[in-house]
Amino acid sequence: ATEGAFRTADGVDVALRIWTEKHNAHKTDWAMASLKQAFRWDEDRWGRVYDLEQFNVVVVDDFNMGAMENKSLNVFNSRLVLATPETATDYSYESVQGIIGHEYFHNWTGNRVTLNTWFHLTLKEGLTVFRDQ
Repeated sequence: ATEGAFRTADGVDVALRIWTEKHNAHKTDWAMASLKQAFRWDEDRWGRVYDLEQFNVVVVDDFNMGAMENKSLNVFNSRLVLATPETATDYSYESVQGIIGHEYFHNWTGNRVTLNTWFHLTLKEGLTVFRDQ
């Protein structure tokens, strides 16, 4: 795993980990930097301080969806969040940053409620898109 840390505005150290297959481990640096930026943005812009002591990202080559958010665990298809200077464009880096941020932001707009209608899903995604703009 690629490991990092983020100290919240409340002084709590959050352990950050990105789990991936061995052959992709060298491609996770920008995803980690983007995750830290998302934590900071949520605090600075919205006053939302992360409330657990760990956050995990799992990246797999054969995940059948783009991404999925859970409390303290996001799962991504590797094509969406892995980047190296040798293989990625500026647009790729921007996309990684946006996708990592979007799924992290679901921590406050989506993961704290149980959806019981498609309207709630639309609301959850809409609020998250609003926040990540």
